Amino acid sequence: MARILLAPDSFKGSASSSEVANAVAKGWTAARTSDQITTIAFGDGGEGTLECIAGAVADAQKIEVVAQGADGRDRATYWLLVNGDTAVIEMAAICGITTQEKLDALGAHSFGLGQVIAAALKYPGVKEILVAVGGSASTDAGIGALMALGCKAVGADGDLALGGGALRNLTRIDLPAGYVAPERGVKILVDVQSPMTGADGAAFVYGPQKGASAGDVEVLDAGLKNFLVVVGVQDRAGYGAAGGVSGGLATVLGAQIVSGVETLAQLSGLLEKLNEVDCVVTGEGAFDSQSFRGKVVGYVLEQAKVRGVASMVVCGVNKNGANNEVISLVELAPSVGDAIKNPARWLEVAGQQLAERFGAIVAS
Repeated sequence: MARILLAPDSFKGSASSSEVANAVAKGWTAARTSDQITTIAFGDGGEGTLECIAGAVADAQKIEVVAQGADGRDRATYWLLVNGDTAVIEMAAICGITTQEKLDALGAHSFGLGQVIAAALKYPGVKEILVAVGGSASTDAGIGALMALGCKAVGADGDLALGGGALRNLTRIDLPAGYVAPERGVKILVDVQSPMTGADGAAFVYGPQKGASAGDVEVLDAGLKNFLVVVGVQDRAGYGAAGGVSGGLATVLGAQIVSGVETLAQLSGLLEKLNEVDCVVTGEGAFDSQSFRGKVVGYVLEQAKVRGVASMVVCGVNKNGANNEVISLVELAPSVGDAIKNPARWLEVAGQQLAERFGAIVAS
């Protein structure tokens, strides 16, 4: 009998992290019936963060709220109260790209995120707020969230309109008189270290996937640059996460930018579980060079290596070269489309093949 830990990220647009873990577990068990399997629906601070925490922390309490989506329409959402004093908020679940019926790169905003942060600030006993910001639909430097928290954003013609497209007109931000940070502060969980502006910044790198045309990207980048001028700070790595939300909350409210994957590893007990297993299987949709830059797969592989634990990867597509410990769904499915459409089927097959490969390694 071997002890196996399954700790994948989601396959974005195809399967959640828990769906990935459950399908791989089913396939693994079919090949190695006596192995003891533990699953963690893991993440790096983007979509699926609340699912990860809810599945790993026994006392996580769901607090339901109503907040604006990125398009301004009210929608039901929630945040988690963990350990009685920590609020965990997921931007993707409030005003993320997957919540929009139609992409609107210039008009999408983060106001709803600020509404949920404000609700958590008022909740009895909350001493720390963790904000997972990956998967946002907006590129507004968090100005929407700041406005929801009581900041007054002034434009050339009066109150600033919501949305990244209006950010070029920002002339002043007035801090809210009544804002008080929680005892242990607000921490922004990020999975990228991008700056806010420029060729490697929020608009140019992530704007197109939010529906931005080439012209929109220029408008959004100009707005982000203007934001930095207005608040009087220099751009830096990490400010560009979630369309600049991380930079906005850090520069205006003093929030701390931290690694999403490291924070979630601590909350979910991943590192303790790694100390107790013989092999860990992690995974994500695209296993590529970005996987080793603050992402789930790279972090899990690194931590497994430090502990001398065998590691394997299941992914939608492998762009890092052939490896016996890595299997991709496009290797198994008859087409890429089928791999995306029927992930559970091919994840189960992948789990079985990984188990067989692990068995060969153990036997050698």
